[in-house]
Amino acid sequence: MPFNRLVLILVVVIAAAAVTVWLAMLAAAAFSLPQAATALVPLALLAFVLVRLLRDRTGDS
Repeated sequence: MPFNRLVLILVVVIAAAAVTVWLAMLAAAAFSLPQAATALVPLALLAFVLVRLLRDRTGDS
């Protein structure tokens, strides 16, 4: 992979993460959610990925 493409991908991913965090902060302030509620989103995504991974490894459909 050319170095320029790698740098472009890294910049785009970091910018997307920054926009995501910024929008999550705005949404949390608008809905006055407790800070612990915002931590549940990454935990739910992690649980979803782990369940999918375990289902694929055990062969269940």
